[in-house]
Amino acid sequence: MTNEPRTTKNARREAAREAARVAREQQKRRETRTKILVRGGVTLAIVLVAALIGISIWGATRGGEAATTAGPANMISEGIVLTGSNGEITAVSTPALQPGEDPVPTDDATLDAPLHIVTYVDYFCPVCNAFEQTNGHAIEALVSAGQASLEVHPVAILNRNSQGTNYSTRSGNAMACVAQYAPDKFLDAQGVLFANQPAEGTSGLTDGQLVDLVQGAVGDNPNIATCIRGNTFGGFIDAATQRAVNDPALVNPSSGGFGTPTVLVNGDRYNGAVNDPAAFSTFLQEHMPAN
Repeated sequence: MTNEPRTTKNARREAAREAARVAREQQKRRETRTKILVRGGVTLAIVLVAALIGISIWGATRGGEAATTAGPANMISEGIVLTGSNGEITAVSTPALQPGEDPVPTDDATLDAPLHIVTYVDYFCPVCNAFEQTNGHAIEALVSAGQASLEVHPVAILNRNSQGTNYSTRSGNAMACVAQYAPDKFLDAQGVLFANQPAEGTSGLTDGQLVDLVQGAVGDNPNIATCIRGNTFGGFIDAATQRAVNDPALVNPSSGGFGTPTVLVNGDRYNGAVNDPAAFSTFLQEHMPAN
């Protein structure tokens, strides 16, 4: 027994009400804190997502980023330059583009040919193939006769269409390997890749098939085989592609963006049909200096 007075029923009821009121207020405070935290978390998430999107857009739209690995020899402009005379075609020798370096534009005034033809091609691009099949032999004849120089830039804009195998990059890498180890045979290898072009939407050729095709065109070369299988210049091709895509001078006015093939003659874009040899021949004649 204690000497403390017993509480009345009314007092106990009031105490219970007060306890319930305090509990409700505490719950409200907890709910308010939770809402603030949730709002803050959502806001932070939105900010983070916006930042990531901004970084992605910046990465996609800024000027072409330099490759983090060295490029192949003979492609310091990110393209290989071919000249000729007396029926022979040879590549212009240049050092390799080093990591962090900007490509060196070709000075066509030093090439001793009235026409300088520049092409940007994706070896997975059927329109590029149509241009090659229609005009490739004529261009090669002009180069071998010393009437034109040819600068070929392999790019990779159709990786998304090769079921995750990045065939555009891998085939571009194969051609960069040729530029490094068998530059004078570049057009032979290019012709073989276009002649055996896989259909868009497929996984493309395997690295082993690329090795077989390229070496069938240029001769057995263990360095080329290792280069193709190791995707040695894949990063170089991707960096060159980004630079081309973001170069305002290469924008097609009709589409508002970069596409392949992009063909320039003495700096002017060819906008005619890729499968019309007469139209392209006329375009070349228009750019041939008067005697």
